[in-house]
Amino acid sequence: MGRKGDSPSRSEKLWRWRYGCHQVFLKIGYHKKRYLLYILSFYIGLLFPAFCIANIRSADQVIYYTTFDNMEDAVQIDWFSSGFDVPEAGGTEYSVSAYYQEDFPQWNHQYMAVKGIDEHYFYPLPEISGRGFDEQELREGARVCFLDKKNAKRYDCRVGDRISVCGEELRIIGIMTDAKFEGMFLPFETMKEICRNKQNVQFTGIFKADTEEEKARIAAFVTEELEKYEGVEVQGATDGRTIYENALATKMQWRTVRGIGAAVSALFFLMNETVVLMGKAKKERQTIGIHMALGATEGEMKRMLFFETLLVTFCSAMLVLATLLPFARLASLESAVLLDHTAVFWFLAAAFFMCEIITVVVMKHVFTGESRHVYLRESL
Repeated sequence: MGRKGDSPSRSEKLWRWRYGCHQVFLKIGYHKKRYLLYILSFYIGLLFPAFCIANIRSADQVIYYTTFDNMEDAVQIDWFSSGFDVPEAGGTEYSVSAYYQEDFPQWNHQYMAVKGIDEHYFYPLPEISGRGFDEQELREGARVCFLDKKNAKRYDCRVGDRISVCGEELRIIGIMTDAKFEGMFLPFETMKEICRNKQNVQFTGIFKADTEEEKARIAAFVTEELEKYEGVEVQGATDGRTIYENALATKMQWRTVRGIGAAVSALFFLMNETVVLMGKAKKERQTIGIHMALGATEGEMKRMLFFETLLVTFCSAMLVLATLLPFARLASLESAVLLDHTAVFWFLAAAFFMCEIITVVVMKHVFTGESRHVYLRESL
């Protein structure tokens, strides 16, 4: 031991830090049942904030898949038809997709969404396990398709298997791994050939335009041409800017509501766990006094308390990350949760930040100016 007033060397500081950590592990091992309750308490408190963060990320992904670059410079026209004739707007870049519900007898007559896309499809495609469509398949109408993960798992379908759609055999070349996508994707030309007699297929045409006047001209022309076809019901034209702004407004509303929910639950977590840890510190006053009697400084005791809280928070956070998705599946909320790297980062950052706040509050309550003398007296 050095003389009073001497500053400890670097090696001595490292040894004292290791010794403090060792004491923490010994205490946790001895009071393991009590610390399991602490971990469970932290886990319950962190579960809802984690769900809110993952839900916000889920909303962000939905917006990503429902918007595309330069969406403001486009006009969208929707119509129902039993035919697949599409007006050609000369010199204008455009994309047409079709959507309907198909009855699958081989799957107990389950109805599933079937969507046809062309080679100019503007929206981002979902992540695929397998491979995507190539331009030739989209242009020539190859007998290929994507299937969503949920139905692929339910009916034991894999890449390379074949599935019957409208009496035609299609080969599955990709499984959509994102749970938000349900149903089947196939080339528009394929749907045009095998589903021509389907009633009330919903079509969406997106036409690019540089100016508002051009948008109005294209919308009027395409609508007029569609009305010439038999059995066509035009739903209307929508400015791409309006769709994009509505998507952003929805995103902000979603984030605000989930953010408020996460903030409120985090506040309750802070209040509850602060009371829990203060009670814990009160029970350990005698232990703190013994450590101080053996030469531990107040700073070392604070670091030991911080390390304990950090370990409890880490175990609780790992438990949350391990169980969040299984709980979401049990509640049929898998599509509402996205636990990607961004969500994990923000959740862990929030959890450890709250851990630091709790530790600071508890230390201010526990280590007062006369705390050393009080704890030393209680340990005797």
